[in-house]
Amino acid sequence: MRACAVFLCLLVSAGCGSTGDLSQPGVTVGWMDREVLADPAHGDFALVYDTSRIGEEFLDLIRQVHEGIDVIVFLGTWCPDSRREVPRFLKIADLTGMDAERIRLYGLDRTKRSSDGLTDRFGIERVPTFIFLRGEEEVGRIVEVPQTTLEGDLLSILARARATE
Repeated sequence: MRACAVFLCLLVSAGCGSTGDLSQPGVTVGWMDREVLADPAHGDFALVYDTSRIGEEFLDLIRQVHEGIDVIVFLGTWCPDSRREVPRFLKIADLTGMDAERIRLYGLDRTKRSSDGLTDRFGIERVPTFIFLRGEEEVGRIVEVPQTTLEGDLLSILARARATE
């Protein structure tokens, strides 16, 4: 029984960086439209979006610096970290007027490898990974969990990118 409890703790603590069963239902792979996340098979993305509280003090600042930045969000519809952070990011994007056309969502299975080489190109090891680009150049990323808050990390990346224009 103790060995089972230890295994369960290791499994839970591994987060979305671990590999596992690829046959899990509700896994969306490849480029996806945002509406896919509203599907109940993908958990509570919509609920998290609706109930997330965003630090108001960041919103005006993010509005001032987000122009010209594209974002690729690598996520796992199976991943608790993605289910928490991706809806929060989308809410921040909506509240600050980020152009929805500049945000692309890419679903991964538990291997976090894509057949088109995109995950190798960007060195994806964990999900969610938010890649911020100006043109073809990466200006920053948030991997799995923010260092401070999602709003704070996002503002920091965008402000640095703006300062180097």
